[in-house]
This record gives sequence, structure tokens and C-alpha cells, in this order.
Amino acid sequence: AHPLARTVPRAVVDQAAHAAGCPDTVIDELVAWCEGRQLIIREGAGVRLPDHRVALDTGQRQARDALLAALDATPFAPPGLTATAATAGVSPALLREMEAAGQLVRLGADIAMTATAFDDATAVLRQAATAEGPLTASRARQVLATSRKYVLPLLEELDRRNVTVRRGDTRTFR
Repeated sequence: AHPLARTVPRAVVDQAAHAAGCPDTVIDELVAWCEGRQLIIREGAGVRLPDHRVALDTGQRQARDALLAALDATPFAPPGLTATAATAGVSPALLREMEAAGQLVRLGADIAMTATAFDDATAVLRQAATAEGPLTASRARQVLATSRKYVLPLLEELDRRNVTVRRGDTRTFR
């Protein structure tokens, strides 16, 4: 497996079993048997060996740390992800791993926050909502001292995660 891949897609496992002569009708049973004996671990749409861990080399760790530092320099108005990742030397595979590891929260195609910044923004907005009641996007923008470019995708992510409930133009924390 690729060192930055957390799992092997199940379709790849199925293809390998089929190529080894395993009938299609038995593949699901074989995977379940292996899983039941903890020979493989199912994670999302993939599987992995029990001892597999993503291993970053020194250069990848440095690139990851450089990207996280660049995003945290302006946590609620982070620079464009694509250019910043390229400057830091973060490959697309490493970017995916950072998301999977929960170090990065993608808010849009070119917008991401560090997990720490996302948690901090959530806490600040929750505190404001507790003190003031339901928040509008405009008020959230003011509270975080950022622009709509960042606050709207942030609020949408909070909605997706069921942290907030949107009612018209306002959001309430659960």
C-alpha cells in the first residue's frame, strides 16, 4: 500500500481477489471472514491491515507543519489552500492525509482551516450565540473579524456536522 494511504479501496481488494481466482460470489464472505478474525480492518469504503499506519517522512512532516503554520497565521481568513500547499511542498496525497487525520478542515475548493482554527472559531461563535442568541452570517463575520468568503462555508460546515441548525437567516447551536 501507498505509505500515505490509510486504506485500500474495497474495489481494489475485490479486483485482487478476483484476479487470484476467487469467485465473485465468495469475495464478500472472504472479506467478512478476514474482518471477523481481525486480519483486516474496515474503515469507510476501504480496508487496511491492523498494523498499518500512515508514515510521513521528514520532508512530508516539514511540509505539513509549514502548511499548518501558514494557515494558522490568519486562522479565520486563511490563504488559498492550493497555492499555500504548493508553496509548503504539500502533495495532493499529503493534503488528503491531513484531512483524513483531522488536521485540516476543508471548507471549500480552495479554503481550509486547521482543525485548531475550526475548533476555535466554533467556540467563539458558540460563546457569541450563548450571549446574544441565534447568529446571522453577518454577526458571525463580525465576531470572527473575517469576511463572508470564509464565514459562509464555515457556517455551512457547522450545519453539515449538526453543530448548528439553520433557521432562515440565523443559526442556533445545538
